[in-house]
Amino acid sequence: AIVFYRSINTMNTRGVRRDMTMTNAEKARYKMKMMCEKHGIEYPNKSSSQPPEKKQKAADDTWRSKCISKFDLKPVPDDDSFPAGSEDAWKRYYQKRVKVEKDDPRLVDNYDSDGNSIAKEEGEEELEDIIFSWTDYGMESRLEKLMAEGCKWQWTPQKPKLGWDSDCKLQSADYYAYVWSPYAIPVAIDLHHSWYGKVGWSYSTLNTDYNYLMLDFEDSDEGGKYVELCSFDDDVIKTSNLNKATVDKLRKFLYGSNTEQMKQQTVSDKNFLFLLFGSMGTTDEHFEDDEKDACLGWTWIPWQHDGMKEKLFELKAPEDDDENGVPPTSLEKYSPRRCSWLRYAILKAADSLGPVSKHYQPPPRKKSSPESDYGYGW
Repeated sequence: AIVFYRSINTMNTRGVRRDMTMTNAEKARYKMKMMCEKHGIEYPNKSSSQPPEKKQKAADDTWRSKCISKFDLKPVPDDDSFPAGSEDAWKRYYQKRVKVEKDDPRLVDNYDSDGNSIAKEEGEEELEDIIFSWTDYGMESRLEKLMAEGCKWQWTPQKPKLGWDSDCKLQSADYYAYVWSPYAIPVAIDLHHSWYGKVGWSYSTLNTDYNYLMLDFEDSDEGGKYVELCSFDDDVIKTSNLNKATVDKLRKFLYGSNTEQMKQQTVSDKNFLFLLFGSMGTTDEHFEDDEKDACLGWTWIPWQHDGMKEKLFELKAPEDDDENGVPPTSLEKYSPRRCSWLRYAILKAADSLGPVSKHYQPPPRKKSSPESDYGYGW
């Protein structure tokens, strides 16, 4: 065999001499290939030397494949060129998500191995009521249905932190959750919403805010600060970060793009924000209260403003605030929909203000009384 191998000269099959600048290794591979072709023998290409089943097993053992399988992630639609993500990123994603989902309060078992109910600590029943109303009724039964068919809103709530006053009334609440991309993109959005309310004989205090943190697992450092989306602080309303630019940024981060086609395959801007705020504990369809009647602040009531009801009636604004709704026919029976500061901010950011909500007015200047003239009082 050695003699036969050495007998092959440096001439190629057309009689043209090979480039003499080839390395010895390249010459050896070339000569071997020519010899195999001459005698009808398959050239032993290294890339095909591994059995197909071993190749498949190696592919299935990647962190990316583990994540796709475990968390039911789909390919990014209509974008074969989208980066697959590094193995380090997928490893961090897997470890983080497994840890987060382990703390999902929906998975708590209230029964022992014999089927007996486990005794609850003080305040546990109220906490369970809030979790159920938030995650089951608010999100699963209503809001999650806003997604396009075949696309899931992947989110993981965490156990809320609650504070009670001496009369056993809710005084503070902190909600936490994570939202994951339904696609094979190693990212997540960490959400936090806080609420604090207290009423005295001559004062009232109400503070609530909504915050987010974008987690890109390509970054080995998970540190970072929450960005305030919006807040209400004793009649001082801040919504500068709740705008279309933020919506576009969060959507592109989570879904890979923000095209109209992607919106049709996932969720509209308005419903995206409904789901985002719902994941933070605010599932009230009017965006006026959290669980346990925790008021979120100012609500504009059209018929309590001089001339507003008559103005909306003349404009034939449907009372349900729907552009396609039925125009009013009787001023006496006309009851245009009220609009909270949060609902207005969400609709404005999504460019979805209705015929009534586009006439929204902010709260009046704060007075010494804990309750203003325009129906705001919690």
